Amino acid sequence: MLVVLTIGVEEEFLLLEADGALAPTASSVVRHARQPDQIKPEYMAYQLETSSRVCETLDDLRRDLTRLRLIASDAAERTGAALIATGSVPLNGGPRDALTDGDRYRELARRFPDASVAGGTCGCHVHVGVPDRELAAAVLTRLRPWLPALLALSVNSPFAGAEDTGWASSRYPAQLRWPTFRPPGVWASAERYDRAVREHVDAGSAMDPAGVYFQARLSPRYPTIEVRVADTCLDVGDAVLLAGVVRALVEALLADVDRGEKVVPPAEAWLDAHLELAARGRLRHEDRLLAKITPYLDGDVGTVYAGFERLRREGTGADRQRRLWARHGAGPGFVRGLAHATTPLAMAY
Repeated sequence: MLVVLTIGVEEEFLLLEADGALAPTASSVVRHARQPDQIKPEYMAYQLETSSRVCETLDDLRRDLTRLRLIASDAAERTGAALIATGSVPLNGGPRDALTDGDRYRELARRFPDASVAGGTCGCHVHVGVPDRELAAAVLTRLRPWLPALLALSVNSPFAGAEDTGWASSRYPAQLRWPTFRPPGVWASAERYDRAVREHVDAGSAMDPAGVYFQARLSPRYPTIEVRVADTCLDVGDAVLLAGVVRALVEALLADVDRGEKVVPPAEAWLDAHLELAARGRLRHEDRLLAKITPYLDGDVGTVYAGFERLRREGTGADRQRRLWARHGAGPGFVRGLAHATTPLAMAY
């Protein structure tokens, strides 16, 4: 495509004490960080969210994500906590039900207690700028069969409650407690998409459009396609790879729309089964995904291919977490290892 599609990434993190207990200090961390537009508290008081700038290149995105992780990590240390990039709470201790103060969060907890009882989970949300909502809606429908492959790239939550869950993404089944954490539907237009969102709100399965948590959606705030299926990424390199893949995939699907290629929706049972396989770490779609996106990588080809090679060599975030666990067990050594992977240039925790 002649127009460069912009990208942005929202990353969610946990705040943990040295022994792995939850540290409900997000509000204090945000004050120390002094980046109110880019570093904010999340749903739980031990969760933090960073939002990158709108970027045109993966190099710019890498720099901004690194900067935000360094700032957030330093601010966390000032409160006695460590910034940890993992999709679920790995160890025991601390107040799992500690909500961030705010009317919206209290109402979410009241309406969806089953979803809230699992505690905070952390995702990586990739935004790709597609200002034409009709085109964006057409791409969203075509993203459906690719969601398992995107989840498989990002799995990074094997532990919960100081145990190996057997999942590569224990966040994925926990997120299914939210009624709208589902693949997007097959919608013929932006109007049909908007109607589906309104139906969820009217039925009470979401508080408002922002609370419709499709695994990929039209952002309610920005002119973007927002892919939400991924776990938060263990390190910046993983996040940059995911963003580069998502952008190239959106470009490829825009080209499919332009060529008038027919949509062949996968069966719901197939999609659910493959998402579960991906979350269990049993799905390998790299070759198929690379074949689809390679013609649209342009200047990102070196970064994306290097990222896939690293995945083959070192494994996913879940694989690397399990190696840390085997080395250190459940405790301070594991927390230090996660903190170093999250922000390797920050001061030692």
